[in-house]
Amino acid sequence: MKIKNILLVIITPLSFLCQGQNVLTDIIHKDSLYEKYKEVFQHPEKYHLQVIYTQVNRDKKNRVTLKKYLLEPPTKRYYYPASLVKLPLVALALEKINRLKIENLTKDTRLYIDSSHPCETKEYFDTTSVSGYPSIAQYIKRMLLVSDNGAYSRIYEFLSPEYINKRLHEMGYVNTTINQRFTPRCDSTANRYTNHFFFVDENSSIIYDQPPAYNAGEIKNHAAHTIIGKAFQNGDKLLPPKNFIRNNYIPFEDENEVLLSLIYPHAVPPAKRFDLMAGDYSFLKKYMSMLPCESTYPTYDTTQYHDNYKKYIYFGTMSCIPDTTVRSYNIVGQAYGFLADCSYLKDSKTGTEFFLSILIYVNEKDILNTGDYQYKSIGMPFMSDMGHAIYDYELNRKKKKD
Repeated sequence: MKIKNILLVIITPLSFLCQGQNVLTDIIHKDSLYEKYKEVFQHPEKYHLQVIYTQVNRDKKNRVTLKKYLLEPPTKRYYYPASLVKLPLVALALEKINRLKIENLTKDTRLYIDSSHPCETKEYFDTTSVSGYPSIAQYIKRMLLVSDNGAYSRIYEFLSPEYINKRLHEMGYVNTTINQRFTPRCDSTANRYTNHFFFVDENSSIIYDQPPAYNAGEIKNHAAHTIIGKAFQNGDKLLPPKNFIRNNYIPFEDENEVLLSLIYPHAVPPAKRFDLMAGDYSFLKKYMSMLPCESTYPTYDTTQYHDNYKKYIYFGTMSCIPDTTVRSYNIVGQAYGFLADCSYLKDSKTGTEFFLSILIYVNEKDILNTGDYQYKSIGMPFMSDMGHAIYDYELNRKKKKD
């Protein structure tokens, strides 16, 4: 077995050192994971396998440094990120509110959405919120709690693809392209247009009027090998493989970097930090870690939204998470056989903490859009077992405080 380990040691936010390590290999063999998932580990290309494990270390002054281990080298090979793109967008939405610097405009400000192009829809009310009206905060809650696609599309419209990609490229995520809503009726052309937004006070007086926008820029992504699968199922027809060249794309290591920056912003280079306030970080971490059953506005049917609805790493096989001190601050993606989870796990009792991001493709037939994928038989057990193996290793790892 050839398992490639790459270590990035963050000595300071601006200093990096690369060298080979065998930590992940040792963990995989020690916990018998290799024997259990030999097919996956022996064929990483087939399974699009990416595992990124990041250790959290603290010095005597409690300053955080990060050590990152990769099971496979970074790659530009296309995978469908699905809901992973929601994480940078929730951060960008809060950042945009801050940068507008408009009096009384906050994430909680009531808003109305108008429409002017095909596939766009209006929105004046939100029955999931305590006020009964939409807001940026409510959309973010829905996205982080249950990966709500409708809420994502509203944040996409608020930001616009031109703004999203320009800002992410400025931050160094130059191979990321986010250019689509999660609305099937919207094609590539329709996704260039975004809605008219009105932010109003309690008297319905307009605080901020954001006109509709059009993205004239390039919408092709920067990934390699964007044709996925043997075929694409469309109703009862079997079509040629789908080319994802005009779909959303974020390199998996970049997604992991976004998560690192939201949990420990001062442990990443300044250019990779979002322009957020302390309250913004607290808000995001609260709803990244919250379970659907713990939310009141919005409220969810727990027979549909189980505890592990978007908690795959460590909790992947538990529909009912027992009383535990372990929390997952995460974002997930699931579509076409691709299963992903980028997670920061912390045990408030033992102090154990680490980051673990996993991507795996579980589509044995390699035909897309069939719904016949091995999420529950391979993907989630793999993520759960990897989470427990890393946790056990971290629980006993000696941490030097230099």
